[in-house]
Amino acid sequence: MISSSLPTSPTLHTGASNISQRIVSTPRALPRPLHFSRLSWRLARYYALLLAATLVGIGYGYYFSEVFFQSAKSDWVQTIFNSLKLLWLVPLPYAIINFYSFVRYPVILRASSPSITPLPGVRLVIRIVTRGKNPKLVAESAAIARHTLESVLRDDQWLIEVVSDNQLTIDEHNTSVIVVPQDYATPNRTRFKGRALHYALSHSTARDRDWIIHLDEETRFDADTVRAIHAFVATQNRRKSGHPAIGQGVILYGKKQIMNWLTTMGDSIRVGDDYGRFRLQFEHGKAWFGMHGSFVVINNAIEKQIGFDHGSESSITEDAFFALVAQAMDVKFQFIHTFMYEQSPFSIMDFIKQRRRWFGGLWLCALSPAVPLKNRLVLGTFMSMWSVSWLCLAMVYVNFLFPTDTPVWLAICGGVSFLYYVTLYLIGFFATYDRQQLGNLKFVALLMLQIVLIPVFSAMESGGVIYGLFSPPNDFYVVQKEVR
Repeated sequence: MISSSLPTSPTLHTGASNISQRIVSTPRALPRPLHFSRLSWRLARYYALLLAATLVGIGYGYYFSEVFFQSAKSDWVQTIFNSLKLLWLVPLPYAIINFYSFVRYPVILRASSPSITPLPGVRLVIRIVTRGKNPKLVAESAAIARHTLESVLRDDQWLIEVVSDNQLTIDEHNTSVIVVPQDYATPNRTRFKGRALHYALSHSTARDRDWIIHLDEETRFDADTVRAIHAFVATQNRRKSGHPAIGQGVILYGKKQIMNWLTTMGDSIRVGDDYGRFRLQFEHGKAWFGMHGSFVVINNAIEKQIGFDHGSESSITEDAFFALVAQAMDVKFQFIHTFMYEQSPFSIMDFIKQRRRWFGGLWLCALSPAVPLKNRLVLGTFMSMWSVSWLCLAMVYVNFLFPTDTPVWLAICGGVSFLYYVTLYLIGFFATYDRQQLGNLKFVALLMLQIVLIPVFSAMESGGVIYGLFSPPNDFYVVQKEVR
Protein backbone atom coordinates (compact mmCIF):
# COMPACT_ATOMS: atom_id res chain seq x y z
CA MET A 1 0.00 0.00 0.00
CA ILE A 2 2.83 2.38 0.82
CA SER A 3 4.83 1.85 -2.34
CA SER A 4 1.82 2.35 -4.61
CA SER A 5 1.29 5.87 -3.27
CA LEU A 6 4.92 7.01 -3.19
CA PRO A 7 5.89 9.68 -5.72
CA THR A 8 9.07 9.11 -7.72
CA SER A 9 10.89 11.86 -5.81
CA PRO A 10 9.22 12.15 -2.41
CA THR A 11 9.57 15.15 -0.17
CA LEU A 12 8.59 15.18 3.47
CA HIS A 13 6.29 17.87 4.74
CA THR A 14 6.08 18.42 8.47
CA GLY A 15 4.53 21.70 9.62
CA ALA A 16 6.02 24.53 7.60
CA SER A 17 9.33 22.81 6.70
CA ASN A 18 9.97 20.53 3.72
CA ILE A 19 12.82 18.00 3.86
CA SER A 20 13.83 16.43 0.55
CA GLN A 21 14.86 12.79 0.91
CA ARG A 22 15.63 10.29 -1.85
CA ILE A 23 15.57 6.56 -1.27
CA VAL A 24 18.80 4.98 -2.52
CA SER A 25 18.60 1.24 -3.12
CA THR A 26 21.45 -0.98 -1.89
CA PRO A 27 23.05 -3.20 -4.59
CA ARG A 28 22.36 -6.88 -4.01
CA ALA A 29 26.02 -7.71 -4.59
CA LEU A 30 27.01 -5.72 -1.52
CA PRO A 31 24.74 -6.83 1.34
CA ARG A 32 24.62 -4.42 4.24
CA PRO A 33 22.97 -4.46 7.66
CA LEU A 34 19.23 -3.73 7.48
CA HIS A 35 18.53 -0.09 8.18
CA PHE A 36 15.81 2.48 7.58
CA SER A 37 16.29 5.78 5.81
CA ARG A 38 14.98 8.89 7.48
CA LEU A 39 11.94 8.77 5.21
CA SER A 40 11.26 5.15 6.15
CA TRP A 41 11.41 5.97 9.85
CA ARG A 42 8.97 8.83 9.37
CA LEU A 43 6.59 6.60 7.47
CA ALA A 44 6.87 3.90 10.11
CA ARG A 45 6.14 6.43 12.85
CA TYR A 46 3.26 7.90 10.82
CA TYR A 47 1.55 4.53 10.38
CA ALA A 48 2.25 3.59 13.97
CA LEU A 49 0.38 6.70 15.11
CA LEU A 50 -2.58 5.87 12.85
CA LEU A 51 -2.62 2.33 14.24
CA ALA A 52 -2.41 3.70 17.77
CA ALA A 53 -5.43 5.95 17.09
CA THR A 54 -7.41 2.89 16.02
CA LEU A 55 -6.36 0.80 19.02
CA VAL A 56 -7.02 3.64 21.46
CA GLY A 57 -10.46 4.09 19.91
CA ILE A 58 -11.24 0.40 20.35
CA GLY A 59 -9.94 0.41 23.93
CA TYR A 60 -11.76 3.64 24.74
CA GLY A 61 -15.05 2.24 23.48
CA TYR A 62 -14.60 -1.12 25.21
CA TYR A 63 -13.78 0.52 28.54
CA PHE A 64 -16.92 2.67 28.49
CA SER A 65 -19.17 -0.20 27.42
CA GLU A 66 -21.47 -2.28 29.58
CA VAL A 67 -18.49 -4.48 30.50
CA PHE A 68 -17.17 -1.88 32.95
CA PHE A 69 -20.11 0.53 33.33
CA GLN A 70 -23.37 -1.14 34.20
CA SER A 71 -26.59 0.61 35.03
CA ALA A 72 -29.40 -0.46 37.32
CA LYS A 73 -32.05 1.34 35.26
CA SER A 74 -35.06 -0.62 34.02
CA ASP A 75 -34.95 -2.57 30.75
CA TRP A 76 -37.32 -0.27 28.89
CA VAL A 77 -35.20 2.77 29.75
CA GLN A 78 -32.08 0.93 28.59
CA THR A 79 -33.79 -0.01 25.32
CA ILE A 80 -34.88 3.55 24.58
CA PHE A 81 -31.50 5.05 25.31
CA ASN A 82 -29.60 2.38 23.39
CA SER A 83 -31.83 3.13 20.41
CA LEU A 84 -30.92 6.79 20.70
CA LYS A 85 -27.23 5.86 20.97
CA LEU A 86 -27.40 4.51 17.43
CA LEU A 87 -26.89 8.15 16.48
CA TRP A 88 -23.23 7.57 17.38
CA LEU A 89 -22.96 5.56 14.16
CA VAL A 90 -23.86 8.58 12.02
CA PRO A 91 -20.36 10.12 11.84
CA LEU A 92 -18.64 6.73 11.45
CA PRO A 93 -18.69 6.60 7.60
CA TYR A 94 -17.29 10.15 7.43
CA ALA A 95 -14.56 9.25 9.93
CA ILE A 96 -13.61 6.05 8.09
CA ILE A 97 -13.45 7.79 4.69
CA ASN A 98 -11.06 10.41 6.03
CA PHE A 99 -8.95 7.86 7.90
CA TYR A 100 -8.69 5.67 4.81
CA SER A 101 -7.37 8.65 2.86
CA PHE A 102 -4.70 9.24 5.52
CA VAL A 103 -3.64 5.59 5.19
CA ARG A 104 -3.79 5.41 1.40
CA TYR A 105 -2.12 8.78 0.79
CA PRO A 106 0.37 9.53 3.60
CA VAL A 107 0.18 13.17 4.56
CA ILE A 108 3.94 13.44 5.14
CA LEU A 109 4.78 12.52 1.52
CA ARG A 110 4.98 15.30 -0.99
CA ALA A 111 6.31 15.19 -4.56
CA SER A 112 8.95 17.83 -5.23
CA SER A 113 8.07 20.25 -8.03
CA PRO A 114 10.46 20.40 -10.99
CA SER A 115 12.02 23.64 -12.13
CA ILE A 116 9.73 25.83 -14.22
CA THR A 117 10.02 25.60 -17.99
CA PRO A 118 7.94 28.27 -19.78
CA LEU A 119 4.84 27.01 -21.56
CA PRO A 120 4.43 28.92 -24.84
CA GLY A 121 1.18 30.89 -24.97
CA VAL A 122 0.14 29.90 -21.45
CA ARG A 123 -0.23 32.22 -18.46
CA LEU A 124 -1.23 31.70 -14.86
CA VAL A 125 -4.03 34.17 -14.14
CA ILE A 126 -4.60 34.90 -10.46
CA ARG A 127 -8.26 35.87 -10.09
CA ILE A 128 -9.13 37.48 -6.75
CA VAL A 129 -12.86 37.89 -6.13
CA THR A 130 -14.11 40.51 -3.68
CA ARG A 131 -17.07 42.69 -2.86
CA GLY A 132 -14.63 45.57 -2.70
CA LYS A 133 -15.40 46.45 0.91
CA ASN A 134 -11.89 45.62 2.14
CA PRO A 135 -9.77 47.67 -0.28
CA LYS A 136 -6.65 47.70 1.88
CA LEU A 137 -6.70 43.91 2.30
CA VAL A 138 -7.25 43.30 -1.42
CA ALA A 139 -4.46 45.70 -2.41
CA GLU A 140 -2.12 43.97 0.03
CA SER A 141 -3.02 40.52 -1.31
CA ALA A 142 -2.47 41.68 -4.90
CA ALA A 143 0.92 43.18 -4.01
CA ILE A 144 2.09 40.02 -2.24
CA ALA A 145 0.88 37.89 -5.16
CA ARG A 146 2.80 40.11 -7.59
CA HIS A 147 6.04 39.86 -5.62
CA THR A 148 5.71 36.08 -5.38
CA LEU A 149 4.94 35.61 -9.08
CA GLU A 150 7.81 37.89 -10.11
CA SER A 151 10.22 35.77 -8.07
CA VAL A 152 9.35 32.64 -10.03
CA LEU A 153 7.89 33.54 -13.44
CA ARG A 154 8.61 35.93 -16.29
CA ASP A 155 6.19 38.83 -16.80
CA ASP A 156 4.57 37.17 -19.83
CA GLN A 157 3.76 34.06 -17.79
CA TRP A 158 1.36 35.56 -15.27
CA LEU A 159 -1.45 38.07 -14.72
CA ILE A 160 -3.47 39.23 -11.72
CA GLU A 161 -7.17 40.08 -12.02
CA VAL A 162 -9.27 41.54 -9.23
CA VAL A 163 -13.01 41.05 -9.76
CA SER A 164 -14.95 43.47 -7.56
CA ASP A 165 -18.55 44.54 -7.00
CA ASN A 166 -17.28 48.01 -6.11
CA GLN A 167 -14.70 50.29 -7.65
CA LEU A 168 -11.13 49.63 -6.54
CA THR A 169 -7.85 51.27 -7.44
CA ILE A 170 -4.89 48.88 -7.44
CA ASP A 171 -1.67 50.15 -8.92
CA GLU A 172 0.32 46.95 -9.40
CA HIS A 173 2.30 45.65 -12.37
CA ASN A 174 0.42 43.12 -14.54
CA THR A 175 -2.72 43.70 -12.47
CA SER A 176 -6.17 44.71 -13.70
CA VAL A 177 -9.47 45.37 -11.95
CA ILE A 178 -12.76 44.11 -13.36
CA VAL A 179 -15.68 46.00 -11.81
CA VAL A 180 -19.06 44.27 -12.03
CA PRO A 181 -21.78 46.86 -12.88
CA GLN A 182 -24.47 47.19 -10.23
CA ASP A 183 -27.21 46.61 -12.80
CA TYR A 184 -25.59 43.51 -14.27
CA ALA A 185 -27.77 40.40 -14.20
CA THR A 186 -27.01 36.96 -15.58
CA PRO A 187 -29.58 35.25 -17.82
CA ASN A 188 -30.43 32.77 -15.03
CA ARG A 189 -30.39 35.43 -12.29
CA THR A 190 -27.39 33.99 -10.45
CA ARG A 191 -26.40 36.12 -7.47
CA PHE A 192 -23.43 36.98 -5.29
CA LYS A 193 -20.02 35.53 -6.09
CA GLY A 194 -21.30 33.38 -8.95
CA ARG A 195 -22.65 36.51 -10.64
CA ALA A 196 -19.28 38.27 -10.39
CA LEU A 197 -17.38 35.24 -11.64
CA HIS A 198 -19.71 34.85 -14.61
CA TYR A 199 -19.25 38.51 -15.54
CA ALA A 200 -15.48 38.06 -15.42
CA LEU A 201 -15.63 35.25 -17.98
CA SER A 202 -16.60 37.66 -20.75
CA HIS A 203 -14.60 40.69 -19.55
CA SER A 204 -11.24 39.11 -18.80
CA THR A 205 -8.22 39.30 -21.07
CA ALA A 206 -7.38 35.69 -20.26
CA ARG A 207 -6.99 33.48 -23.31
CA ASP A 208 -8.36 29.97 -23.74
CA ARG A 209 -4.94 28.39 -23.09
CA ASP A 210 -4.45 30.36 -19.88
CA TRP A 211 -5.12 28.85 -16.46
CA ILE A 212 -7.20 30.61 -13.81
CA ILE A 213 -6.25 30.33 -10.14
CA HIS A 214 -9.22 31.43 -8.05
CA LEU A 215 -8.51 33.12 -4.71
CA ASP A 216 -10.48 34.83 -2.00
CA GLU A 217 -9.48 38.36 -1.07
CA GLU A 218 -7.25 37.29 1.84
CA THR A 219 -5.63 34.22 0.21
CA ARG A 220 -1.83 34.14 0.11
CA PHE A 221 0.64 31.76 -1.51
CA ASP A 222 4.39 31.34 -1.86
CA ALA A 223 6.93 30.38 -4.53
CA ASP A 224 6.57 26.65 -3.78
CA THR A 225 2.84 26.97 -4.45
CA VAL A 226 3.50 28.58 -7.84
CA ARG A 227 5.99 25.87 -8.83
CA ALA A 228 3.55 23.09 -7.87
CA ILE A 229 0.69 24.73 -9.78
CA HIS A 230 2.92 25.27 -12.82
CA ALA A 231 3.94 21.59 -12.75
CA PHE A 232 0.26 20.61 -12.64
CA VAL A 233 -0.55 22.89 -15.58
CA ALA A 234 2.40 21.52 -17.57
CA THR A 235 1.14 17.97 -17.00
CA GLN A 236 -2.37 18.88 -18.13
CA ASN A 237 -1.05 20.63 -21.24
CA ARG A 238 0.60 17.37 -22.29
CA ARG A 239 -2.72 15.53 -22.26
CA LYS A 240 -3.58 14.09 -25.66
CA SER A 241 -7.31 13.63 -25.09
CA GLY A 242 -10.13 14.63 -22.78
CA HIS A 243 -10.67 17.81 -20.81
CA PRO A 244 -7.82 19.22 -18.72
CA ALA A 245 -8.39 18.39 -15.07
CA ILE A 246 -9.34 20.89 -12.38
CA GLY A 247 -6.78 21.08 -9.59
CA GLN A 248 -7.10 21.93 -5.92
CA GLY A 249 -4.73 21.73 -2.95
CA VAL A 250 -4.67 22.32 0.80
CA ILE A 251 -5.55 25.57 2.57
CA LEU A 252 -3.90 26.31 5.93
CA TYR A 253 -5.41 28.77 8.44
CA GLY A 254 -2.80 29.38 11.12
CA LYS A 255 0.11 30.77 9.11
CA LYS A 256 -0.93 34.42 8.95
CA GLN A 257 -1.76 36.75 11.80
CA ILE A 258 -4.11 34.88 14.13
CA MET A 259 -7.02 37.02 15.31
CA ASN A 260 -8.80 34.31 17.29
CA TRP A 261 -7.01 31.17 18.49
CA LEU A 262 -10.28 29.36 19.20
CA THR A 263 -11.67 29.68 15.68
CA THR A 264 -8.26 29.09 14.10
CA MET A 265 -7.74 25.85 15.98
CA GLY A 266 -11.34 24.95 15.25
CA ASP A 267 -10.43 25.20 11.55
CA SER A 268 -7.81 22.46 11.94
CA ILE A 269 -10.57 20.07 10.93
CA ARG A 270 -10.80 21.83 7.57
CA VAL A 271 -7.13 21.06 6.92
CA GLY A 272 -7.72 17.45 7.94
CA ASP A 273 -10.73 17.41 5.63
CA ASP A 274 -8.58 18.61 2.73
CA TYR A 275 -6.18 15.74 3.34
CA GLY A 276 -9.06 13.34 3.93
CA ARG A 277 -12.22 13.12 1.87
CA PHE A 278 -11.32 15.99 -0.48
CA ARG A 279 -7.95 14.50 -1.38
CA LEU A 280 -9.51 11.05 -1.70
CA GLN A 281 -12.07 12.24 -4.24
CA PHE A 282 -9.55 14.29 -6.21
CA GLU A 283 -7.10 11.36 -6.36
CA HIS A 284 -9.93 9.46 -8.06
CA GLY A 285 -10.61 12.35 -10.45
CA LYS A 286 -13.97 13.14 -8.86
CA ALA A 287 -15.68 15.92 -6.90
CA TRP A 288 -18.38 13.96 -5.09
CA PHE A 289 -18.36 16.42 -2.18
CA GLY A 290 -17.88 19.52 -4.35
CA MET A 291 -14.81 21.72 -3.96
CA HIS A 292 -13.65 24.92 -2.26
CA GLY A 293 -14.12 28.28 -3.96
CA SER A 294 -10.53 29.29 -3.26
CA PHE A 295 -7.39 27.60 -4.60
CA VAL A 296 -9.12 26.38 -7.76
CA VAL A 297 -6.78 25.81 -10.73
CA ILE A 298 -8.70 25.50 -14.00
CA ASN A 299 -8.14 25.97 -17.70
CA ASN A 300 -9.91 29.14 -18.89
CA ALA A 301 -11.59 27.44 -21.87
CA ILE A 302 -13.11 24.80 -19.56
CA GLU A 303 -14.27 27.45 -17.09
CA LYS A 304 -16.00 29.41 -19.84
CA GLN A 305 -17.63 26.23 -21.14
CA ILE A 306 -19.09 25.41 -17.71
CA GLY A 307 -19.82 28.98 -16.61
CA PHE A 308 -21.18 30.15 -13.29
CA ASP A 309 -24.71 31.08 -14.32
CA HIS A 310 -26.63 28.17 -12.81
CA GLY A 311 -29.41 30.08 -11.08
CA SER A 312 -30.27 31.00 -7.52
CA GLU A 313 -29.76 27.47 -6.18
CA SER A 314 -26.08 27.73 -7.10
CA SER A 315 -25.60 31.18 -5.58
CA ILE A 316 -24.92 30.30 -1.93
CA THR A 317 -22.13 27.78 -2.61
CA GLU A 318 -21.25 28.43 -6.24
CA ASP A 319 -18.01 26.47 -5.90
CA ALA A 320 -19.65 23.15 -5.04
CA PHE A 321 -22.35 23.59 -7.68
CA PHE A 322 -19.72 24.37 -10.32
CA ALA A 323 -17.80 21.21 -9.35
CA LEU A 324 -20.90 19.01 -9.63
CA VAL A 325 -21.74 20.43 -13.06
CA ALA A 326 -18.14 19.92 -14.20
CA GLN A 327 -18.23 16.33 -12.97
CA ALA A 328 -21.45 15.73 -14.87
CA MET A 329 -19.63 16.95 -18.00
CA ASP A 330 -16.92 14.32 -17.34
CA VAL A 331 -14.28 16.88 -16.36
CA LYS A 332 -11.72 15.25 -14.06
CA PHE A 333 -10.20 16.63 -10.87
CA GLN A 334 -6.74 16.28 -9.38
CA PHE A 335 -5.13 16.89 -6.02
CA ILE A 336 -2.20 19.33 -5.97
CA HIS A 337 -0.07 18.72 -2.90
CA THR A 338 0.82 22.28 -2.06
CA PHE A 339 -0.57 25.02 0.15
CA MET A 340 -2.30 28.35 0.20
CA TYR A 341 -2.92 30.38 3.33
CA GLU A 342 -6.05 32.07 4.65
CA GLN A 343 -7.45 33.42 7.90
CA SER A 344 -10.06 31.84 10.12
CA PRO A 345 -13.14 33.82 11.18
CA PHE A 346 -12.40 36.56 13.68
CA SER A 347 -15.29 35.64 16.00
CA ILE A 348 -17.27 32.58 17.07
CA MET A 349 -20.44 34.06 15.59
CA ASP A 350 -18.71 34.51 12.23
CA PHE A 351 -17.56 30.89 12.51
CA ILE A 352 -21.14 29.72 13.07
CA LYS A 353 -22.59 31.89 10.29
CA GLN A 354 -19.93 30.66 7.88
CA ARG A 355 -20.90 27.03 8.59
CA ARG A 356 -24.55 27.95 8.27
CA ARG A 357 -23.96 29.30 4.74
CA TRP A 358 -22.09 26.17 3.71
CA PHE A 359 -24.77 23.94 5.20
CA GLY A 360 -27.66 25.69 3.47
CA GLY A 361 -25.86 26.15 0.17
CA LEU A 362 -24.68 22.54 -0.04
CA TRP A 363 -28.22 21.31 0.57
CA LEU A 364 -29.34 23.39 -2.42
CA CYS A 365 -26.64 21.70 -4.49
CA ALA A 366 -27.59 18.23 -3.28
CA LEU A 367 -31.28 18.77 -4.08
CA SER A 368 -30.92 20.56 -7.41
CA PRO A 369 -32.58 18.73 -10.33
CA ALA A 370 -30.22 20.62 -12.67
CA VAL A 371 -27.47 18.17 -11.67
CA PRO A 372 -27.87 14.46 -12.50
CA LEU A 373 -28.70 12.42 -9.41
CA LYS A 374 -25.63 10.20 -9.70
CA ASN A 375 -23.40 13.27 -9.44
CA ARG A 376 -25.02 14.60 -6.27
CA LEU A 377 -25.87 11.34 -4.50
CA VAL A 378 -22.70 11.24 -2.39
CA LEU A 379 -23.09 14.88 -1.41
CA GLY A 380 -26.75 14.28 -0.51
CA THR A 381 -25.79 11.33 1.71
CA PHE A 382 -23.12 13.40 3.41
CA MET A 383 -25.55 16.28 3.96
CA SER A 384 -28.08 13.92 5.54
CA MET A 385 -25.45 12.78 8.04
CA TRP A 386 -24.30 16.35 8.65
CA SER A 387 -27.89 17.40 9.37
CA VAL A 388 -28.19 15.05 12.35
CA SER A 389 -24.58 15.22 13.52
CA TRP A 390 -25.53 17.60 16.33
CA LEU A 391 -27.88 14.95 17.73
CA CYS A 392 -24.90 12.60 18.01
CA LEU A 393 -23.08 15.20 20.09
CA ALA A 394 -26.18 15.83 22.18
CA MET A 395 -26.48 12.12 22.91
CA VAL A 396 -22.91 12.07 24.22
CA TYR A 397 -23.83 14.67 26.84
CA VAL A 398 -27.12 12.91 27.64
CA ASN A 399 -25.27 9.65 28.29
CA PHE A 400 -22.79 11.49 30.49
CA LEU A 401 -25.57 13.01 32.62
CA PHE A 402 -27.90 10.00 32.50
CA PRO A 403 -25.69 6.92 31.91
CA THR A 404 -27.08 3.61 30.72
CA ASP A 405 -25.50 0.35 29.60
CA THR A 406 -23.89 0.55 26.15
CA PRO A 407 -23.44 -2.64 24.08
CA VAL A 408 -19.78 -3.44 23.42
CA TRP A 409 -20.10 -3.27 19.62
CA LEU A 410 -21.79 0.13 19.74
CA ALA A 411 -19.33 1.53 22.26
CA ILE A 412 -16.38 0.40 20.15
CA CYS A 413 -17.86 1.92 17.00
CA GLY A 414 -18.39 5.17 18.88
CA GLY A 415 -14.88 5.08 20.32
CA VAL A 416 -13.23 4.48 16.94
CA SER A 417 -15.34 7.19 15.34
CA PHE A 418 -14.32 9.65 18.05
CA LEU A 419 -10.58 8.87 17.78
CA TYR A 420 -10.71 9.17 13.98
CA TYR A 421 -12.43 12.51 14.48
CA VAL A 422 -9.60 13.56 16.82
CA THR A 423 -7.12 12.42 14.14
CA LEU A 424 -8.70 14.88 11.69
CA TYR A 425 -7.91 17.75 14.04
CA LEU A 426 -4.40 16.46 14.72
CA ILE A 427 -3.58 16.09 11.02
CA GLY A 428 -4.66 19.71 10.56
CA PHE A 429 -2.71 20.81 13.62
CA PHE A 430 0.60 19.21 12.61
CA ALA A 431 0.26 20.47 9.03
CA THR A 432 -0.31 24.02 10.28
CA TYR A 433 1.89 24.64 13.30
CA ASP A 434 5.68 24.40 13.35
CA ARG A 435 7.33 23.38 16.60
CA GLN A 436 10.58 25.15 15.75
CA GLN A 437 8.82 28.44 15.09
CA LEU A 438 6.55 28.28 18.14
CA GLY A 439 9.02 26.74 20.56
CA ASN A 440 8.52 23.44 22.41
CA LEU A 441 6.49 24.83 25.30
CA LYS A 442 3.97 26.76 23.21
CA PHE A 443 3.70 23.96 20.66
CA VAL A 444 2.89 21.34 23.31
CA ALA A 445 0.44 23.71 25.04
CA LEU A 446 -1.40 24.33 21.77
CA LEU A 447 -1.44 20.61 21.01
CA MET A 448 -3.07 19.90 24.37
CA LEU A 449 -5.62 22.65 23.77
CA GLN A 450 -6.33 21.27 20.28
CA ILE A 451 -7.36 17.97 21.85
CA VAL A 452 -9.04 19.21 25.03
CA LEU A 453 -11.17 21.78 23.19
CA ILE A 454 -12.57 19.36 20.60
CA PRO A 455 -15.95 19.30 22.43
CA VAL A 456 -16.02 23.11 22.11
CA PHE A 457 -15.13 22.98 18.42
CA SER A 458 -17.83 20.35 17.90
CA ALA A 459 -20.38 22.56 19.63
CA MET A 460 -19.38 25.46 17.35
CA GLU A 461 -19.79 23.27 14.26
CA SER A 462 -23.15 22.01 15.55
CA GLY A 463 -24.24 25.60 16.11
CA GLY A 464 -23.83 26.29 12.40
CA VAL A 465 -25.87 23.23 11.47
CA ILE A 466 -28.70 24.00 13.91
CA TYR A 467 -28.76 27.63 12.76
CA GLY A 468 -28.97 26.46 9.14
CA LEU A 469 -31.74 23.97 9.90
CA PHE A 470 -34.01 26.46 11.62
CA SER A 471 -33.03 29.50 9.57
CA PRO A 472 -31.77 28.47 6.11
CA PRO A 473 -29.54 31.13 4.54
CA ASN A 474 -30.75 33.17 1.60
CA ASP A 475 -27.68 35.38 1.35
CA PHE A 476 -23.93 34.97 0.88
CA TYR A 477 -22.55 35.75 4.31
CA VAL A 478 -18.96 37.02 4.22
CA VAL A 479 -16.98 36.82 7.46
CA GLN A 480 -14.92 39.77 8.66
CA LYS A 481 -11.51 39.68 7.01
CA GLU A 482 -9.97 43.05 7.75
CA VAL A 483 -9.17 44.61 11.11
CA ARG A 484 -11.21 47.77 11.51
